[in-house]
Amino acid sequence: MENNIIRGFLALISALSGAGSTFFIKLNHKKLCSLISFSAGALLGAALFVLVPEASEKLAIIQILIGVLSGYLLFWFISKYFSHICPACSASHFDEKTTHKFSEIVLTLITALSIHSLLDGIALSTGNGIHSQNESILAAILTHKFPEGLALASLMFSSSYPKQKIILYVTLVESTTIIGSIIGTYLFQTGISPVITSVIMAHIAGGFIFLSLHAVLGEMLKNHTRLVIFSLSLGLLLILGVHLIFS
Repeated sequence: MENNIIRGFLALISALSGAGSTFFIKLNHKKLCSLISFSAGALLGAALFVLVPEASEKLAIIQILIGVLSGYLLFWFISKYFSHICPACSASHFDEKTTHKFSEIVLTLITALSIHSLLDGIALSTGNGIHSQNESILAAILTHKFPEGLALASLMFSSSYPKQKIILYVTLVESTTIIGSIIGTYLFQTGISPVITSVIMAHIAGGFIFLSLHAVLGEMLKNHTRLVIFSLSLGLLLILGVHLIFS
């Protein structure tokens, strides 16, 4: 349990580092696109190289597809009818008008992001003690949390929020990752059926796939196609490399 909580804290630190960087570093659209695409590749790698293969050991293909689809549709539904569940993944979807009206959407956005972070924390606990899986998922989430914290802080900063309040909000939201890691630890250590565990893994993989596709498709079709593909591929290779090294 302690290891999972430490992983949750590392995720929080990564998000806060991203948030803090907005006070000192000015990122243009191209650099932000590259960073987000790289983190999207890491999430996609965690889904394809870790979560889905692990789930396939206990589930039939149709069960995996249902699990993945449920996770994808959950995030799609929240993003479509409630609020963008990941500000980093949705950075290209926020226009100037949305930024200036951030105070009106802050509660719904933070609620949606808290759900996302909670599932990130649960994902940190899905490795079943297998070192390669634990480290691969950790690498993917740490890679993703930095631009996530950066995007949330940037929205707040552009809406004239004071720095102290920005850090407080990011801390409160991203702390749900730690809560998720605690929930996941108890969930997977209570003698839960391996089949149910695998369904949860497939469900989380579906959410990761949604986040990665949502982050890159708009940019790929409208702007920096080659940069997106290159950065996405680097993120995929990072997780594959981590997985192979620790296995």
